Amino acid sequence: MNRSQATIADARELQTQLCAYNSAFEELDLMFRWDVETLQSLAHAPSDQARIAQYIELHCPHLLKAYSAEFLCEAIVSRKNAYYEACRATTIARADDTRGARMWRPDCDSPHAQAA
Repeated sequence: MNRSQATIADARELQTQLCAYNSAFEELDLMFRWDVETLQSLAHAPSDQARIAQYIELHCPHLLKAYSAEFLCEAIVSRKNAYYEACRATTIARADDTRGARMWRPDCDSPHAQAA
């Protein structure tokens, strides 16, 4: 695998992880969503549980008044893992669908663009 292919694979994996985490959060009615920056900021954590615990402690400590960190982490990771394969298939299909797409831009010199 060359560097370009590795970069694409890494980007797909990142999108798959985000899809799976955010699907789990939504199913569990948790009011947060992760983006690329959030997931990358937590990348140094050694496991999914550690990543989630760190996020909750920093951004949602009020949840720890009602639930233990272990309970929340187990629930989220369980649902995330259940969504992973579906998210992976969706991420790959989306990338494959857009591979041949070309951006459409109006030609500024065409009569149609001038009439608009």
